[in-house]
Amino acid sequence: VHSVVDWYSGAANKNIGDAFLLAWKFNSEDVEVNEGGELVTKRNGRNAQYADMSVMSFLKIIAEIRKSHKLERYSHNQQILEKLPNFQVKLGFGLHVGWAIEGAIGSDFKIDASYLSPNVNTASRLEAATKQFGVPLLISGELRKICTP
Repeated sequence: VHSVVDWYSGAANKNIGDAFLLAWKFNSEDVEVNEGGELVTKRNGRNAQYADMSVMSFLKIIAEIRKSHKLERYSHNQQILEKLPNFQVKLGFGLHVGWAIEGAIGSDFKIDASYLSPNVNTASRLEAATKQFGVPLLISGELRKICTP
């Protein structure tokens, strides 16, 4: 996951259990404040490229997982199948675009950089919904608007 995201100009922030927080940062000149005071992403070539690369990275990860012989062995492992019949290695991805506050979160003993925003929560909810719909990837309408046609 991390190497593919990096290849497509993204950054892996952290793993939380079975979830990854991944980000593609837009340049500050490529966002603006609309009349309602909301920070919005401009629809331009550079932002379209970042949006496209984020989608492509997830498609590449999904393809790599499906063709991995190493991961396929887990779906034939009897010890795993006894506890989890029909087991397959699968990942779900929720992809959204929007502002986030980037900062250090933690204590005197451990500090992690992270992103806080309702937009991060939207991406997380999309990822959770992949299980409900039985699909590997869900993309928000906001991100789709920025991607190339």
